[in-house]
Amino acid sequence: LVKLIDCSKDLFEETVSHNITKIFITGSGTSYHSGEQMQQKMREKSGIPVEAYYPFKLTKEIFETNPDNAHTLFIGISQEGGSLTTFNAMNLAKKYGCLIATMSGDSQAYINTIADEILTVDIGKETVGPKTKGYYATKLNLLLLAEYIGLQNGTITNNQFENDLKDLNATLNQFPIALNKAINWVNSHKNEFSGAHDIRLSGPAALYGDVLESTLKILETCRLPITGYEFNEFIHGIYNAVNNQSTLFFIDDGTEPKINLLVKILGEWTEKIYLVRGNGPSEDKIFSYGLDILPQFETFIYPIVFQVIAALVPEISGIDPSIPKDPAFHQKMGSQGVLKDV
Repeated sequence: LVKLIDCSKDLFEETVSHNITKIFITGSGTSYHSGEQMQQKMREKSGIPVEAYYPFKLTKEIFETNPDNAHTLFIGISQEGGSLTTFNAMNLAKKYGCLIATMSGDSQAYINTIADEILTVDIGKETVGPKTKGYYATKLNLLLLAEYIGLQNGTITNNQFENDLKDLNATLNQFPIALNKAINWVNSHKNEFSGAHDIRLSGPAALYGDVLESTLKILETCRLPITGYEFNEFIHGIYNAVNNQSTLFFIDDGTEPKINLLVKILGEWTEKIYLVRGNGPSEDKIFSYGLDILPQFETFIYPIVFQVIAALVPEISGIDPSIPKDPAFHQKMGSQGVLKDV
């Protein structure tokens, strides 16, 4: 991640020269979650509209009513670079005159074949099915792109830009500490987590993409019923499904004043309620990173503990989380494009 920052100027130099006035982001699964998580921060840094969509939500009407397709950057994200739904959405955007960019982990990715700008997330190949490294790297790539656009159009100053890079590096340097603490806590709880009947995960609006991604990772690897919700969506009905078999995780970054009240109420129905916090002591039902996490870059720390759950808990149930249930699933479905040798 630090290396991505160091190489970012050369990667985005050509892209930001196109006088971009709007950004669309699309992708499926983890790729979509990265866009969902970063779109607001990208708006703040770039000073332009940024919208994240699942590929199936993109229709011709969106482009027909877009006032300036010629200066709209359409970013297709695919961790392995072969998603046909993302590729088809990119083709639609290209038909309407958008500037097409890609973010994948492979410079030779299938989706790159129609790209104007190839913004490779250069972190090396991930050999496991459920991707984690690519999630952080894609979020960082999107953020850095917005920083350079903001610097180009005057939304942020040189001083603000340099301070952001400094704070980013400081946050990323906390990553190994956060990871080790998460491993220790999850190892002490993995037997009880493996016996979960159903799981609900909730967090603040600022971390909604991370809630979705954390939910997906636990679902992919532990293969348990799990759903994820923004905090205020959770209290609008979801609580009705909570009973004494439910396991609940809440990300508590200090922005939701009613979270302790909610835990008290739900505690009458289930004892399996866990809080994830940035600072303070860890306890049996509270995991704390014990770090002073900068709020604007908290997305690079908070999901770690859930990805550790996804890595360590499945082995208790005899599941190898690095291997998909059906490694040939996408080949059978015909849902990934493959470059043919010429």
